[in-house]
Amino acid sequence: MPTSPESAVKKLSRLPSNCICPNCGTHSKYGFSSICIKYLTFVCNACKSSHQAISHRCKSLTMSSWDQGEVLKLKMHGNDYARRVWL
Repeated sequence: MPTSPESAVKKLSRLPSNCICPNCGTHSKYGFSSICIKYLTFVCNACKSSHQAISHRCKSLTMSSWDQGEVLKLKMHGNDYARRVWL
């Protein structure tokens, strides 16, 4: 049985590389609950607020709906990719 997009995103959030905020370096044992859609990164709440302040769209891990296309983009990108490209 295929997994739902929501459960796939939750699983991605718990990957070790996605448990470190790419912006500030904060560690989270269980992953972060927000994703910056512009950069496809899992971010802490403080950095989520900063992204939203400059009009970047952020989605909640639990309160938003996800589709398979977004899950595939997150699999290809994520926090490691952002660190390699942007930092």
